[in-house]
Amino acid sequence: MPLSEEQIATLLGMVAASEEDCIDCDKCFDHLAEFAEAELTNREIPDAMKHIQVHLEQCPCCHDEFTALMTALKTLEGEVTSG
Repeated sequence: MPLSEEQIATLLGMVAASEEDCIDCDKCFDHLAEFAEAELTNREIPDAMKHIQVHLEQCPCCHDEFTALMTALKTLEGEVTSG
C-alpha cells in the first residue's frame, strides 16, 4: 500500500525537524514527570530539558503519554484545590 501525500509530507517534516542528538523514548520517559512539572507550574523549560521538548514534538507515542500525564495531573490538581 503506497503512502498518501499527507503521510509523505508528515514523514518529511519529521525528518527535517529531527536533530542529531535526539534522545530515545526511554530517556524521554525518565524525565517526563520533571518536564510535566515545569509545564504545570509555567516555569521556563531549562536548556538541559529542551531535548525532551523536541522529542515530544517528534514522537507521537511519547506525546500521547505526555498528554495523558498532563491530563491526570491537572485532574488531581483540581481535586486537591476543590477538596
